[in-house]
Amino acid sequence: MCFAALATVLAFAAQPQQPYVWPLDLPQAVTSSFGEYRSGRFHAGLDLRTGGVGHEVRAPYGGSVSRVRCSPWGYGKAVYLKLDDGNTCVFGHLADFAPELRAYVREAQHKAQNYTVNLYPPEGKFRFEAGEVVAFSGDTGAGPPHLHYELRDELGRPFNPRLAGVTWPDATIPAPAKLAIVPKGPGSSVNGDVMPRVLECKRTAAGEYRCETVRARGRVGVALDLIDPANNGANKLGVHTLRTFAGGVEQFAVTLDRISYEETRHEIVSYHPFLMDEGRFLLQWRWPGNACNAFQYQSEGWIEIGDEPLDVRVEAVDFLGNQATVAFTVEPATEDSAVTGPTVPEPAEKGRLDIDCAGTWLIVTARFPAPEPVEPVLRVQGAIEECAFRRVGQRTFRAAVAPAPGVRQIAIAAGHPRLDPQPETINVFRAGDTARKLGAAGAELTVQPGSPYGVLFLRAELVETTEATPAPRRGPALRLWPEQTPLDAPVELTVPVPSDSNRPDRLALYRRGKNGWSMIDTRRNGNSLVAELSAFGEFALLEDVTPPVIRDIAVSGGTVSARVADAASGIAKADITCNGQWLLTAYDPDAGRVKLEPYETLPPPPWEFAVTATDKAGNSATRLETSENKE
Repeated sequence: MCFAALATVLAFAAQPQQPYVWPLDLPQAVTSSFGEYRSGRFHAGLDLRTGGVGHEVRAPYGGSVSRVRCSPWGYGKAVYLKLDDGNTCVFGHLADFAPELRAYVREAQHKAQNYTVNLYPPEGKFRFEAGEVVAFSGDTGAGPPHLHYELRDELGRPFNPRLAGVTWPDATIPAPAKLAIVPKGPGSSVNGDVMPRVLECKRTAAGEYRCETVRARGRVGVALDLIDPANNGANKLGVHTLRTFAGGVEQFAVTLDRISYEETRHEIVSYHPFLMDEGRFLLQWRWPGNACNAFQYQSEGWIEIGDEPLDVRVEAVDFLGNQATVAFTVEPATEDSAVTGPTVPEPAEKGRLDIDCAGTWLIVTARFPAPEPVEPVLRVQGAIEECAFRRVGQRTFRAAVAPAPGVRQIAIAAGHPRLDPQPETINVFRAGDTARKLGAAGAELTVQPGSPYGVLFLRAELVETTEATPAPRRGPALRLWPEQTPLDAPVELTVPVPSDSNRPDRLALYRRGKNGWSMIDTRRNGNSLVAELSAFGEFALLEDVTPPVIRDIAVSGGTVSARVADAASGIAKADITCNGQWLLTAYDPDAGRVKLEPYETLPPPPWEFAVTATDKAGNSATRLETSENKE
């Protein structure tokens, strides 16, 4: 079945017998679209603008509540409606539920003495007809006030709400920003270089953009960084369909109509993971192992460069059919045009050798602080395919390397009087290989057969630093390279409990991110600590023995709230009691505040409130506040 016919069948299958009711009595404003990029994954629904909290949320179609959940994180307060047409509707970030559903949830929370509950009511217990109020909009969980509106099919797979006839105003054309042209491997190049080339998309007319002409050889792939402006530019939505033509022939297409929670991990390789510093480039070829529904296309998407100029066109279409086109021309480069080198005397400054990952192959760059007349010689052990260094600038040379079949390590060095001759050794793992353990300065890494997307490169090194951490660091940090590497299955990291630990029960692995160190799930196994890593980067053992901080306890109008914070592992739970009685409270991680839930009844005054906060390392703190309710 062709791509267009399959989309038509899916659209027909998802259509309800009657139109869905818009869930809000507000102007139809979509602030995030289905399939929009979200930190290595696709957005599973629509975000609707509410402008505040407390708006009535109505059932789009007749159905019964199949699940209701309360959590400080993720979707916050959420309700799941199993609709009569077989689909399921999910509403997230709610402030409250309809009265009968609220009573059911509150009873379960009091019974468990826990705000966080995940409930599955008996079938038909809470029935709502189309247009009836199910809940009230809020800002619980992640993000500011808005309503998350998600539709799932009978198999629990989120799908594009447009397939169910849900529509909203949108007359804005998608806006491409950058286009990436990526060589497939060492035998390919763009503008004489093995590095991906990022081009600016220049607007030539309404909905039409053009990029500069490039020279290429071998096979190349295309990826596009773009947004779909909405609500007078206040929001940046994702695209619905991206399609590439070369010489007038369709090469590849991605259509975001359906995703699967079982395949969510593959969404990280739907965008180029190694170009994230330059943009969010939606790929027009299949990354090895990518099983996302949106990437089910008959070809792999690579464009073969021949002996004649080739016109390439990328079409971007939003959910309402508005379209933008990006065009460029590829000139064949039978031989890469060499950059003329300097003729000045050889400088004395030493250069450096950098190695970058391009997916299933490596890019080696020799950089010098001054114009360099002498070309380095590439020296590799374990390569099946490589290209010699080529000059790409007065001070820069580049080469590409791919590992040979069965090779577990590849050693890379460069022969040059001003480069360190010591080879750089990088471990190589392939999808489907047997599980393999790798020692790294006392730590141990276990790479599973399903961990690599095609080929996985890994270098582990200790990092000695005096940088302050949010909790005492035990031992050196461990850096796993390359940090942007996508993992199809987790890599297990095992670290021995250090001898200088005062509280081994408070030890955990932390990962360093852009906003500092954050704790990752860590379990104890004998005298070792074990974590499942879903990403590489810099890791360290931190010993969090400092309890959370509680301040600004406020009693007002029959309610109570307090600020809670933890600088290291983070808040796991926060509770408030009054005169020894447990109260239903909600912790808001964004605001760093715990607050009494509406409709909660306080005992007669005078009151003694106790606020208790526990962090993820197990440290607790309690603070008391007395009030006579003088209001």
